[in-house]
Amino acid sequence: MNTPVISITAPQAASKKHAVRYALARSLLLLASAVTGTAALAQGAPRDFLGVGAISLPEFQGSADRGVAPFVVGRFDFGDAGSLRLNGVSAQYNLLSAKSAWAAGPLVALRPARDDGVTDEVVKKLRKVDATAELGAFVQRGWENVAGRGDSLALGVEARGGKGTQVSLTSLYRAPRSGALQLGADARVDFADDKHMQTYFSVDADNSTRSGLPVYAAGSGAKSASLGFTGMYDLNRDWMLIGRLGYSRLLGDAKDSPIVQRRGEAGAVSLGLAVGYRF
Repeated sequence: MNTPVISITAPQAASKKHAVRYALARSLLLLASAVTGTAALAQGAPRDFLGVGAISLPEFQGSADRGVAPFVVGRFDFGDAGSLRLNGVSAQYNLLSAKSAWAAGPLVALRPARDDGVTDEVVKKLRKVDATAELGAFVQRGWENVAGRGDSLALGVEARGGKGTQVSLTSLYRAPRSGALQLGADARVDFADDKHMQTYFSVDADNSTRSGLPVYAAGSGAKSASLGFTGMYDLNRDWMLIGRLGYSRLLGDAKDSPIVQRRGEAGAVSLGLAVGYRF
């Protein structure tokens, strides 16, 4: 799941108190990025920000049952040291200058487990798939004033590995700001290799015996496509509300898996809300 690209610049401290608070926040984020090796890209709002909330989405890929996950979004600019973007349970670090039309760097994302915690009694009988930290990299190219003054567009490619490898084509569009409201849209198409598809969508003889689902072998190819909309509404100079509405649909062998066809759904809506604060 992705939010529109949002850029920020460092605030001008109005007092010693504000300067100390801002320096502390930047130091903590620098430490966090160094420890986790995560990072991000974005272009748009006037200052660094962090939003924390919750998002409703399927329990696992193809699930018909829903769960609630953390919805964390943020953008932190470290000048020549790059910039960090947080998005849900993923993060990217842009190693290039904010002045460049290009952005590139490492990324990390957490894929949730499919285990005894799922609701579906048949899927619960399948062998457990542990939660996985997926590590990879991204590259992105951005343009400003595409359809009108004040908007922006970015196209990119992501690659990540965990239980198999995924490659994603991404696009991020930000509309011109309208008063206190900033709207954006994003879209992506995900491709996965045999290992990823077999881990999450295949049913081998053992899992068939466990669950009663038919044997099925999922192969590599296009896995899913998604479209999302994000809105940021300024409550005042420091605080904001962030809303997220997304739709994703499994494709190809992922969609045809009996885990999805018999026990789940190929299409899924996600809905999130967070409260954000600018530093």
